[in-house]
Amino acid sequence: MKKLLLSLVLVGSVAQAQFWTPKATGFATASRGLDCFAIVDQNVIWAKAYDGSGAANQTIKDITKSIDGGNTWTPGVVSAFSISTLAMSSITAVSANTAWVSMYPTGAATGGIWKTTNGGTSWTKQTTALFTGGTSFTNLVYFWDENNGVCQGDPEGGYFEIYTTSNGGTTWTRVPSANIPAPLTGEYGYVHNYDVVGNTFWFGTNLGRIFRSTDMGLTWQVFQSPVSDFGGTGESGQYTFSDQNKGLLNSSFGLLWSTTDGGATWTPVVPTGTFGNNSLEYVPGTTNVISTGGATGYGSYYSLDDGLTWQVAEATTQFTVLAFRDNTTGFAGGFNTNATTGGVFKYTGTQLRTIDLTREQVSVYPNPTNGIVNITGADVKQVTVFDISGKKVYQNEFMPGDANVDLSVLEIGTYLLQATDDNGSVKTIKVIKQ
Repeated sequence: MKKLLLSLVLVGSVAQAQFWTPKATGFATASRGLDCFAIVDQNVIWAKAYDGSGAANQTIKDITKSIDGGNTWTPGVVSAFSISTLAMSSITAVSANTAWVSMYPTGAATGGIWKTTNGGTSWTKQTTALFTGGTSFTNLVYFWDENNGVCQGDPEGGYFEIYTTSNGGTTWTRVPSANIPAPLTGEYGYVHNYDVVGNTFWFGTNLGRIFRSTDMGLTWQVFQSPVSDFGGTGESGQYTFSDQNKGLLNSSFGLLWSTTDGGATWTPVVPTGTFGNNSLEYVPGTTNVISTGGATGYGSYYSLDDGLTWQVAEATTQFTVLAFRDNTTGFAGGFNTNATTGGVFKYTGTQLRTIDLTREQVSVYPNPTNGIVNITGADVKQVTVFDISGKKVYQNEFMPGDANVDLSVLEIGTYLLQATDDNGSVKTIKVIKQ
């Protein structure tokens, strides 16, 4: 009897490994949210909390820390918050013992940088990061290692108040105005609004500009982004970088852009699938991206191809900020119910591939094409093609190896060809049909 070879295409939900596992941040007060992570390594993670109850109490005292890879968390209090008119804007850490926080004033107080060397039991202000001017406002602090760090505040004296240190903050030196592009009228930064890859540092402003330093904060450039404001009530945006050049930027209006020159220029992306318009995070050095939020403010989503195609990770939960160290170490903020329930999510899935097809020397030719497209250099198992609106117009399975794809039946236009290898890694290529 002749056997029939059937090609089966499934449309709809497919069972997959759980993406997030909820953990407890340990806060006794309910509705503590997380808005800033500091991942030291695969074991040590610090996080800063905020009041998510709706009361918007800026001066809460809470941080939390894990030393077992995010499975259990121990809450703590930054002692500087005994000054009731200080609020915490960011946290950074280099070990389980050593961390820094930035503070800004909400009344009659002086902001600045505080450091702990005993795991958060006590904190000491580093007095040479002045932030004493009439318009001083400390937005963030970041350390690359135990010695080298940068902190940034709003314009004071006609230019952004930025300090660097090479001795752990014992001595902070203000970056001279000649090294920083001048602020525009009314321009300022936002708390914990930054990204870092290697020695490159970015921060955004209320006028949609991105400041960039490639030398740990010593000198700066500035670029206009496609969004009007990175934290406004009308529009806001998030940006993330995989390396010093490749990055993505989203808008609260549901738009997405990419850059290949470190944020100097941005190109619109027309993705397939739903992506979040809140937090946005690259897994460093990869094509994997995670996002949160959406039209309802809920859900998280991931892309394996630099944001071109998106899949749902979890659709019904409200997430806050994201942070990933690599393809296996990542976290999302949430809101706790009590000391033993909720507040943080640990990535425990297998969706973010450690084997990346895009690192192989994949060739797609001819492109443009009149019909046949050859894919060589990877063990292609499946090819799916989408039109520019995101509609699937072709899908076929192949024996692992090179693939020959016949697109002759498609109309003239631009398509996204998605090739999947035997490990499940994905590469997406723009193909032009003539």
